[in-house]
Amino acid sequence: MISRREVMTASVFGMAANPSAIAEIQTEAAALREGLSSVKDALKDLQISMDQGLRGNSMNFGNVGQVRSTIEKFAKTSGRFPEFLDIGLGVFYDIYDWHVRHNQQIQISRVAENRIMIIFMFTQLIMRWENDSNYIGVPY
Repeated sequence: MISRREVMTASVFGMAANPSAIAEIQTEAAALREGLSSVKDALKDLQISMDQGLRGNSMNFGNVGQVRSTIEKFAKTSGRFPEFLDIGLGVFYDIYDWHVRHNQQIQISRVAENRIMIIFMFTQLIMRWENDSNYIGVPY
């Protein structure tokens, strides 16, 4: 019968005597790390897709949540809702989709400088297409 000590020392010394076995194990470990990294990336993409599909444009997720928190900060400091807030094109579409998803009346109109405006939470959101798509300005 082989003792535990013999098994452990034989495998350690056997590997040290055979450098090709060590190199093979290292390449297998690198391939395993690469595979796990790709699985991690795929799971992250799946999580983002699930968040967008299930939660969608809720009041706490995505650009709608950021617009809401910006309006809340202004209301806490000034004691009233802001009259205007500049937003980018992507934020405009998210706000529009929020209205559609929650069966809310959509109030869109054209304002000065040929801008498009949508009303959200007592605030007129003015689309600024020249800014970044996710742009959320300072309320005024």
